[in-house]
This record gives sequence, C-alpha cells and structure tokens, in this order.
Amino acid sequence: MLDSNYFIINRHAQKFSDMRLTPNAAIFLGEDGRPLDFGILPLRNSLYAALYCDEVRNVTLITDRAGVHNVVTILWYTDEGYTAGLEAMRRACGLTFHRQNKKLNRYAESVAEKLDEGVRLRVTDEVDKSDMITCPECGMLNPKGSTYCLDCGAEL
Repeated sequence: MLDSNYFIINRHAQKFSDMRLTPNAAIFLGEDGRPLDFGILPLRNSLYAALYCDEVRNVTLITDRAGVHNVVTILWYTDEGYTAGLEAMRRACGLTFHRQNKKLNRYAESVAEKLDEGVRLRVTDEVDKSDMITCPECGMLNPKGSTYCLDCGAEL
C-alpha cells in the first residue's frame, strides 16, 4: 500500500508532495518544495502517449524527446489526489488518455522499446477480452468475426 505520492522515471522512484502545471511542463516537488531529480516533465510536443489505471491511481506517460523515449509514472496516495491530478494532466497534455489495466507500466515499456527500434505504434484503450477470440496457433487476440489471425495468418 502506498504511503505517499510517487514520481517514477525509468524505474527510479521519488516521493513528491505537490505537482505544479505550467503551460509547457509538469513540475513535481519534494517535501522541501524543490523540484525532484528529473522532476520537470515537458508536456505537449514531448509526449507520445498517456495511459491511466483508476484501480491503482496511476498515470503513465511515454515521452519522446528527440528520439529518446522514457516511461514516466505518477502514483497518487489518495483517490482525491489521483482524480485531481489526472484531470489536471488531461487538460495540460493535449493528448487522449487511454484506460489500461494494472499492467500499464509493462505495456508502456513495450511501446517505448518499439519506439527505440523505430517502430511507431498506435496506443489504444485496454481491450475487453470478451470481445476477442484467441488464435489457436499463436495465442494472439483478434476481434470477434475475424477470419484469419492478424498476427500469424492462421484460420480462426
């Protein structure tokens, strides 16, 4: 269970006590009122995707700054802090935020890895598995009604 708010960049976690938004950046402040290490997060043109999970009060951002991709996670201690922080981030970022499950950080890291390889991906909301069918050959989820697997081409 969390006992504080956390700002995590590339798996380096720091506690934050306040988040301030400017038109171009989110600034994460420590208990001393000073910005955390790497706690100034450029917004708008520096963000590739924004993900969130209400269940764990988590916002995860994938940054794209001159071809360098980072995963930034913000965890809030309280529901009130999370709700206010998520809404403020939505307004400030100018991106669509995509709902995810608890594995959103692993998903974000996978996206960042693909970006590092030069592959651009479209990020979407979490898929409801009841609306999908599993390929018997490779295990890939495919939309119901698909004739062939979108990954391996096997007949469904």
